[in-house]
Amino acid sequence: MKKLLFLLMSLLVMIPSIASAHTELTSSNPAANQVVIEDQKQIVLTYEGKIESLSTMTLVKDGQEIPFDHVTPKDNQLIGIISTPLENGSYTIKWSIAGEDGHPITGEIPFTVQKEVKEELKAETKQPVTPKKEEPKKADVKQNKTDNPSRDNISNMNTIIVVSVVVILFIGLFLLFRRKR
Repeated sequence: MKKLLFLLMSLLVMIPSIASAHTELTSSNPAANQVVIEDQKQIVLTYEGKIESLSTMTLVKDGQEIPFDHVTPKDNQLIGIISTPLENGSYTIKWSIAGEDGHPITGEIPFTVQKEVKEELKAETKQPVTPKKEEPKKADVKQNKTDNPSRDNISNMNTIIVVSVVVILFIGLFLLFRRKR
């Protein structure tokens, strides 16, 4: 009976530490799958807990890395300063952090830039130009809840670990009670 009590107490102590073992991404600016219509001066990733100074991120467009002016981990945020305005197109933020627990975690955040392109008047045109009526702009910004693949992977991994511990516990209890008979 003492063995059973010890086994149950051990399990209760282990489950909370297993479930909160890793620092997760809680928000990002721009958000996952967001359509950005204005110039971005910085990219900010916010995590559940404090991140280590070795944490970094890169910005990729069409397979080519777009350089940041600098990337700074600060408490629970990773801040990347963009040196030049981003052109229209699809981008991916690739990040890699080390949480307080020392475990490396990586992820990707896709987003799109769709700034309005201003038409330049040609100097060669000598005919008077009549201004066009602009149609009211629709809000092109999508604010989806962060569908981060790495967050889903971490949740799935936590579930697998907890289920594995419970299965091992039941097997242990079965073997323990079987020996007593």
